[in-house]
Amino acid sequence: MMSNQTSLADTAATQILAHEILYDIGVPVSREIISRISARLDEAVNQAVRGERERCAALCKKRAALWSNTSMASSPLGREESRARANEATYIADAIRVG
Repeated sequence: MMSNQTSLADTAATQILAHEILYDIGVPVSREIISRISARLDEAVNQAVRGERERCAALCKKRAALWSNTSMASSPLGREESRARANEATYIADAIRVG
C-alpha cells in the first residue's frame, strides 16, 4: 500500500531497487517478494525522512526561541526584528514538518 508521502515514481524506484538487490544476491524474484521488500524499504526511508524533518523543525523552533528571548527583543529598535525572525523560524519549522 502506498503512503501519502510516496509518489508513484518513488514506489517504482523502490521496486526496481528491491528487484536489483534480489537479483544481485541470487534470490528468485516474484511480484509478491518485490512488493513486500519495496514496502519495507519505503517505510524505512519514510521513517528516516520523518526523523530528519523533526530534527530540522526542532532546530528551527530553538532558533525561534533564541530570537524571542534575545536581549534585542526587549529594546524598542530590536523588538520588531526579533519578532520577525522568530516568526520566520517558526514558519520554516512548520513547513519542514509538513513536508
